[in-house]
Amino acid sequence: MEIVFTTTETDIISGLERVDIEKQVHKLYELYLEDIVSYIAYRGGTRDDGADVFQEAVLVLIEKIKSGNFRKESSLKTFFAGIAKNLWLSEQRTRERRKLREENYSSGFELVEDPQAWKIKQKGISVLFDQVGDVCKNILIGFYYEEKSMKDLLSEFDFKNEQVLRNRKALCMKKLKELLAGNKELMQILLTDMNYE
Repeated sequence: MEIVFTTTETDIISGLERVDIEKQVHKLYELYLEDIVSYIAYRGGTRDDGADVFQEAVLVLIEKIKSGNFRKESSLKTFFAGIAKNLWLSEQRTRERRKLREENYSSGFELVEDPQAWKIKQKGISVLFDQVGDVCKNILIGFYYEEKSMKDLLSEFDFKNEQVLRNRKALCMKKLKELLAGNKELMQILLTDMNYE
């Protein structure tokens, strides 16, 4: 069955295939942000979680459309919601692993790690953070490690508003993931660690 797209969906899809995509991204926010944020909040997340997932979903959608991987087998709304739901499920799994690891450590159970692997991991992570630049490094460490809210981070940086900061955080995370994908040795060590979490 052929999917019939609304004029708005067609405009967004064709617009995201071009270089200047600002208008189409704004339309995505207007049409779908509240639905995604509400979905994530209903599924145990916060509004900040929802906004972060939405931002990542926008980047994934743009990439899929530009690379020709959007096959138009469902409506844009359904496709976009699917991306957001998968991102949220992935985030929930990550949080569960982190929680389990913290419970293991707090109960006195510790994994014995190979000292050489530990050195490679520490040095590799440090190099990756240096490669994303100081602003990205401070945003990512502040948000993910120090668990600062977007509002707190905004007061530390010279961004126009929280949305601009979210956009920058998403781009920083994308760059970090790309750098990590290029470091096979570090990736293997981190994947091995995840199997024990």
